[in-house]
Amino acid sequence: MNKNEKELEQISTTDKLKALKALKDAGLRVEMSGSGVPTVVCVSPLDIDKEIKNVKKILKELRYNGSFGVRGPRKSDQISTEDVSEKKEEGEAIPA
Repeated sequence: MNKNEKELEQISTTDKLKALKALKDAGLRVEMSGSGVPTVVCVSPLDIDKEIKNVKKILKELRYNGSFGVRGPRKSDQISTEDVSEKKEEGEAIPA
């Protein structure tokens, strides 16, 4: 087993949770995917390149060597955003 494989095996769930918390503390919208990988959700697909650099910087400070993801919004994410903007335009109060 080479050194890289050994390092990847040693990445624990605790490290992933620390990475998740650090990204949330940095003000990013983060979710943990089904495979247990911290994933940053961008507001726009155009922001992905910028966010990747930002995420790499944050995780490098933590010395986190594991996988992470950065994705744009899904249709289901956009639907909830569009509903909110429509309600704002109509002047209705948005429940918290």
